[in-house]
Amino acid sequence: MNTRFLSRGAVGLTVLILFSLVLSACAPAPTPQTVEVIKTELVEVVKTVEVEKVVEKTVEVMVTPEAPVLPEGGVKTVPLLTTETDPESVAVFQEIIAEFEELNPDVRIDLILTAHGSEEERLITAASVGADLGIIGVHPEYLTEYVAAGWLMPITEVVDEIGREQFKNGAVLSLDGEDYAIGYAGGTHSTLWYRKDLLEAAGLQPPTTYEELLAAAEKLTQDTNGDGEIDVYGIGLPAGAEGSAQARFISFVLQNCGEYFDTQGNLAFNNPNVLKALNNYLALLKYSPPDSPGWSWYDGITAYTAEKIAMHPYGGRLGYNLYRDKPELREKTGVTFIPAGNDTKAGRGGYDYIAVYGGARYPEVTKEFLKYFFTGDRLARFLLTVPGHLIPPTKELEEVVLSADNEYVKLYQEDIKTLFDSSNYNVLPPVFMGAVNTSSCEFNPLYNIMPWGGEIFGSFLDVKMIENVFSGGMTPEAAWEQAYQEMQAVADAWKAEHPDWKPIVSP
Repeated sequence: MNTRFLSRGAVGLTVLILFSLVLSACAPAPTPQTVEVIKTELVEVVKTVEVEKVVEKTVEVMVTPEAPVLPEGGVKTVPLLTTETDPESVAVFQEIIAEFEELNPDVRIDLILTAHGSEEERLITAASVGADLGIIGVHPEYLTEYVAAGWLMPITEVVDEIGREQFKNGAVLSLDGEDYAIGYAGGTHSTLWYRKDLLEAAGLQPPTTYEELLAAAEKLTQDTNGDGEIDVYGIGLPAGAEGSAQARFISFVLQNCGEYFDTQGNLAFNNPNVLKALNNYLALLKYSPPDSPGWSWYDGITAYTAEKIAMHPYGGRLGYNLYRDKPELREKTGVTFIPAGNDTKAGRGGYDYIAVYGGARYPEVTKEFLKYFFTGDRLARFLLTVPGHLIPPTKELEEVVLSADNEYVKLYQEDIKTLFDSSNYNVLPPVFMGAVNTSSCEFNPLYNIMPWGGEIFGSFLDVKMIENVFSGGMTPEAAWEQAYQEMQAVADAWKAEHPDWKPIVSP
């Protein structure tokens, strides 16, 4: 497609030049106005050529790289790109890297820290210029696109050597018989942190139904000093078209017997159960701080730590950060499975995956470090840098974490168990397409990649409807209808380009 584009551009450029020459030969001596027009046309041609060059570069992908020959004593540098920027996590990463380098003195692992959500931009940029990324983080909704582009290298033999049978469902990303990414840590946003002392003072128990959650959010929204201003809001929820809102809203969809697509790739987001989930979310937003529509990932933790909210759905990091930064508040905090709906016990949760870049300069060494990280005590050490938040990808590692000689684990073992247990009911819709049957409300998570998931979830088509209602003035019904029509259009377009596609799960 890009070749045809460049050919048309080249032809157009040739015709324009010839046309200009003809005009120059036939026209009278140019006036100042005529000269000005000709100069404008030439500037436009130069801009067009520059755009064409950028487009041409973005499709150059080195799928089977050849490692350069090193001079004697040379060092192989393997980049390791990660979003795990917590200081304790970085420290353990550096320890593991140092140990690997001691065993492999001709190798250097270059740890590169990047922000959450920036991985795709870095990957696309690297592919554009032929740069090496080595080990990279991968969002599962883009798996199909990345494999098709040659940006991921198969690591099937690495998974086999680590021990395929030990991984939990969905911890390994596979496509067409090859493995491409491994989940090093799970995460959940289907758990709710709450102020035990505030609930007790209000005569409430931790909520177990949506109605109880809504009632608690209303009752805990209080003007505590009588000045006419709300001092504590009942719950903190983001409401923008971005990842943190999407992470929460997925649980509302699933627990209200909703889905995005069924197991065969048919639209399910148009089921009225999704509208119910939307209305549930909107009702809670009445008791969330006024600035919460603009929140991102850590803003809720900040608000909870500042005692501005009484409840907040988040993974284990909230509890651990409190223990580290405000231990007296941690003692007054509990965690439970969030009751976002009453129909299905399911929630949003998945893994942070790492993979080998398709253009890795030293693929064998890169794979060797990946295997090294997942074996021995190394992954367990890393998971214990944020206990409870980094959920192990195997049952064996869960036991290792729960029995660790770690002060936080000993103090809050029951909370960590709650977080781990929640992961048994967690899915990512682009990895487990059709996990909820919207007829029976049964939860049956089977590995079933949604190949058009990148555009659905990367464009935040689901939570745009929250923003459209909460900030844009649309009715819930109109926002929901727009969202499912856009999803249908995305799926239809992808299927039209891939007429032979079949889902992983059989009918």
